[in-house]
Amino acid sequence: MTSIGATPKVSVILPVHNRADVLPRAIGSLLEQELRDWELIVVDDGSTDGSVEVAKSFDDPRITLLGLDQNRGGNVARNAGIRAAKAPLIAFLDSDDRYLPDKLARVSAEFDRSPELDLLVDSFIKVQPPGSRKAEVVRRNPVINDRETFRTALFTRQLWKATPAITVRREVALKAGLFDETLRRLQDFDFLIRVSEFANCASTEHVLWVKYWDANAISAQDNMIAANVELVRRHPEYLATAAYRPGLAYALRLSAWRKAKRGDVGGIARDIRTLADAFGTRQAALLAWEALRPRPALRRP
Repeated sequence: MTSIGATPKVSVILPVHNRADVLPRAIGSLLEQELRDWELIVVDDGSTDGSVEVAKSFDDPRITLLGLDQNRGGNVARNAGIRAAKAPLIAFLDSDDRYLPDKLARVSAEFDRSPELDLLVDSFIKVQPPGSRKAEVVRRNPVINDRETFRTALFTRQLWKATPAITVRREVALKAGLFDETLRRLQDFDFLIRVSEFANCASTEHVLWVKYWDANAISAQDNMIAANVELVRRHPEYLATAAYRPGLAYALRLSAWRKAKRGDVGGIARDIRTLADAFGTRQAALLAWEALRPRPALRRP
């Protein structure tokens, strides 16, 4: 048993829905942290597979289990965890991922060293799908320390921005309005845009956690263009600002590349129609031209 004070250094929010098979790995990575002064809030999002029993099996006073009355989505679960958190710093962990042992110590030290810092995006290892040329790849972010550079890198897809890469001051997350509970995809992108409108944001090259590929993950679903259209509706500057548009064109390029790999030419045409319906034929054509013309590759979202 490990005791902590009334106010831990970091609160980690872990939403879970029917992931009893991998949940022990995620929770176990907290128990291996070099920083001991943390709390873990596991938010059960209506699981029916024994995930609750797995969470309860960890006998540690730093672990709290919250339960939602039904499956309401990861954003609702994360927001419930943020509201319940005791620490001034909030970190996130998905049920199928894990932290490296120095994750919380590193991010906590960054905030101690820079009291003006409001949000930090770190780097990670991605375990690739079976059959990939490399079993693992490092998703290393650039070092950014000012808000405007951060926003440009965010919109142009030069940041690896998965939710477990984010550490944020709790008061800032609340001020930003927490995660948008109506979004099923790009919720991390939307959250970062809203925080970066007023807060001091930075990114680091330190690799601090491991992301495991999952064929059932939302990010693997074929709705990338529709999700980006929703993002533009919430944040018109994504399309209206010339410096940001390459990121939107990149989303179209990536979606087209994935469809071309499986011979879905009709799917590429549907993507362009979706853009035309949302933004007009001329704007869709400009984005398609931007997506197809040779240019230095931007990083995947």
